[in-house]
Amino acid sequence: MLRFIFSSLCLSVLTLSVYVKDADAKAPSMEQLAMQYARVVGQIELINVAFTQMNARCETDFATGPKFLPEVDYLLRKNIDYRFDEFVHWMEGTAETRLLATQIVHEVIAEHGGCDSTALAHWFRYFTESNERENLAFLRQNKLLFGLPKVARSEQKIQLAFNAKINVYQNLSYQEIHDLASALDQGSYRYSLLSLSQSITKDSTKAQTLWQFAVDEFDKPGAYYALGKSLQEHAKDKALAAFTQSAQKGYRFAQTWLGTYYACNNDIPSASFWLDKAKEDGADPEYIDDIYAEIDELGTPTNCVDGWVY
Repeated sequence: MLRFIFSSLCLSVLTLSVYVKDADAKAPSMEQLAMQYARVVGQIELINVAFTQMNARCETDFATGPKFLPEVDYLLRKNIDYRFDEFVHWMEGTAETRLLATQIVHEVIAEHGGCDSTALAHWFRYFTESNERENLAFLRQNKLLFGLPKVARSEQKIQLAFNAKINVYQNLSYQEIHDLASALDQGSYRYSLLSLSQSITKDSTKAQTLWQFAVDEFDKPGAYYALGKSLQEHAKDKALAAFTQSAQKGYRFAQTWLGTYYACNNDIPSASFWLDKAKEDGADPEYIDDIYAEIDELGTPTNCVDGWVY
């Protein structure tokens, strides 16, 4: 198993025996990838502890942004099956991290003759930008690491975690909001790489709240499309508006849907416009050609029901 301690900014590997899924020939070796995760998590935790200690010494209020640690936690769960706090605990480096943070804080204060606000602001900005530029950027590469000791998660724990996430969705990343809203629509939720619940209570109203937040906060074309899918059973007018906005933003799935919708309603010029746009933006050309063939042979696509697309 892996064991890491971080007695300096560079972590030391004590023992190592994991399997890492290599995506291609250029992927890092198992040792390199494991070291990268340990280094990144160790640095993030070191910065957290240093901020806490600086706050105690200089009465500052330094902290990572409200969305930073939730995204770190999400990416770790999806990439290595560990929460942030679980991985920190497993590395068994708490004492070493606290000591190093104490040294860093002491040196900064000593160098500037006390709690100089300008110097501390620069120090805080440096570590915050480092977290974003290096640590979060690495985690966003989504490199999968298998072979760590399994974390046991019961169905009850997954559902409790799901409900807790729903209560703080405003501070979550787009991808995690996407996962939560999809779970509310479909009843299936993947909490982490190896933890899945298929017993989530469906709640389309709550799902639409999350999708609407994703639309307002992130303006993602896919969020408009997902909102439309969630709305279509009970509010087709609103769903059509969401599909249209998604298509206008270049989302090929929405463009395909909208082109099919117009074909279902015998508006062939509009159907052709959106189907051609979908093909230009990367939709499967054979699939688009099949829709055209159905229109030519049958008058409308085969997935039309009462003027709607299913």
